[in-house]
Amino acid sequence: MTQDIQATTLHSYHAYETLPLGDAINSCKSVLQEATALLYSPQACVLARLDLGGTLRDASANKISLDSVFEARIFNENCELRWLNELDASGRAALVVESEISAAGFTHIEAKSCESLAQQYLLWGERVEDFSNDKGWQRLAEARIGKLDIPVAQSFLQEQRVYLKTLEYLAVADKYGNFAVIEERLVKLEVK
Repeated sequence: MTQDIQATTLHSYHAYETLPLGDAINSCKSVLQEATALLYSPQACVLARLDLGGTLRDASANKISLDSVFEARIFNENCELRWLNELDASGRAALVVESEISAAGFTHIEAKSCESLAQQYLLWGERVEDFSNDKGWQRLAEARIGKLDIPVAQSFLQEQRVYLKTLEYLAVADKYGNFAVIEERLVKLEVK
């Protein structure tokens, strides 16, 4: 099987200063439309959906508290916002995108010519049949890891699986012309 490698330019933006996750989201919400969030806290790893107002919501449409989040990756098919807590719920934020954009409080750091390669990760768990949600969510479960609610509106069969689609960016990494993965961007969740 051959894989499609596409030539592209990858742009990196960084926030001027450390900031709370909510502020980073608000600065980028115009480019993060219909985004999915992967949030890490000491208690759990959860998936959320970003609403039009810039609020992260869970499967029950409840607002997610950002107080204990120590790392966030918020992504759609166009870009990914990354945030890492450094001290007292304030942290570094970066935006990775294939086109030039404007985000308040962010500065353009680099534009790098590279090649992108589509990849995917299998999410653990099988579809829970009796989980019904009219808000566009499904539930995966596995005895070893428990349940995971995922923002996937598409219904799917028990034997189908959910994948986290990504793009790996390859470029010359040293003076000898060797190629390496210089970046990876989360793109979307997909049922197969």
